Amino acid sequence: MIVSLLCATSLLAGPLPTLKHRLDGVCGSFKGRIGYAVVMLDTGERISNRGDERFPAASTIKTAIALHAIREVDSKRLKWTDKRELPPAAKRIEYDVSEWSYYMKDDLKLSLDGYVNLMLTVSDNLATRVLREWLGTLQINGSLKALGFKDTKCLSSAPPEATVIRRLNGQFGMGMTTPNEMARLLELVYRRKAASPAGCERLLRTLSHQYWDDWIASTVPPGVTVAGKVGAISRSRSDTAIVYGKRPYILSIYTDNQKDRRWTDDNEGNRTIRKMAGLAWNILQPDRPYTPPAGYEKFLPTGGGVE
Repeated sequence: MIVSLLCATSLLAGPLPTLKHRLDGVCGSFKGRIGYAVVMLDTGERISNRGDERFPAASTIKTAIALHAIREVDSKRLKWTDKRELPPAAKRIEYDVSEWSYYMKDDLKLSLDGYVNLMLTVSDNLATRVLREWLGTLQINGSLKALGFKDTKCLSSAPPEATVIRRLNGQFGMGMTTPNEMARLLELVYRRKAASPAGCERLLRTLSHQYWDDWIASTVPPGVTVAGKVGAISRSRSDTAIVYGKRPYILSIYTDNQKDRRWTDDNEGNRTIRKMAGLAWNILQPDRPYTPPAGYEKFLPTGGGVE
């Protein structure tokens, strides 16, 4: 009885209540809707705010698409080396423009591996479009449903008869999720339960090679592995990541209906995600405090400058 009481007291005195208080304070001053989830991977403890509300997933849904591709390879329906041709340049304007594959030469065939890497590491939208059509939007969602996710869905490239998906696409864009569900998805990958151990490890390695590393990843010391994916549309910013600190944790942050819709680095959503991520690192890893050095903003990723 005494041991149980001590354990309960220890939990109440730990870093999560402090972190929740600080994060909730940031959320309270945000001009728009914002939600988050934190999962401690060593203990399973978790906190959230608006954790079960639906948000636009934006490019964070690409993690779910990549996971389905890996599960298809696990099932032997696809091979990692299978190839598909890029749409011809003359038709790419009908697709999603991106700074990378959009400018590749005609007749180029990329492997499933190549498309997944482009989609995740540089968030290439044309590669994402090809993968959605290759894998099938309804099949991707079926895979998510099988894993227990009811509010995380890919919403683009759906067939005409998928009226519910098309309606949701009009509401949320390319995908939808909740802070808790995306955190849970990353937790299943971390624990090697979302696909085969080898497939989960490949996904974690790819997620740790992010070009767009200016939000959660920018708030931890260099050398700390961060496996995550960012997302952005005009009304919303999002970032979801596994942070491999001394006490590893998952942080999932989503905004919606932002008043600030500027495509600038000082957008309120960008700044808020960085502030919350910095609080998470410094409260959960008190023996290794970190603040980005002065002038770091000058070296944030730009997209390569292609216009």
